[in-house]
Amino acid sequence: MRIKELDLDFSGGTGSWFDFWHTHVDWKRKGNQSWKARLPYLKELIDSFHYLKDALKMYPKDYQLWILIDEKDSGEDAVYIHSENPNQDNFPLTVDFIAPQIEDKNLADFINSTGLTVIQIDMMEGKLYYLFDKSVGLPLLK
Repeated sequence: MRIKELDLDFSGGTGSWFDFWHTHVDWKRKGNQSWKARLPYLKELIDSFHYLKDALKMYPKDYQLWILIDEKDSGEDAVYIHSENPNQDNFPLTVDFIAPQIEDKNLADFINSTGLTVIQIDMMEGKLYYLFDKSVGLPLLK
């Protein structure tokens, strides 16, 4: 499903909030087959990020917007919106800055070409990369 087809509420009304709302672009994990297969999904993530960045310009509440890229699993790649929400006191999300050390040259070149700030999170299963624009919403950095 394309991001523009989703019914997101950016009005700022009482029901307008995001509790780690996200959408994956490669549900079937086709991007795990090869770099050539993954690249279109990564480009779709960037397009979705920019669409949401524009849509959120009118959102009257504080929010965070970022992309998550899993170095090993294209099916986990997603774009996120997060805001204060009634579910729990978990806003804003903050993470420590860890400079990315991206081993896959294709992935490194792609991520570096976005112009976004990148933070690396080391997990037992591999590395995750958070990409965000420091001038959009609240930053993820502590």
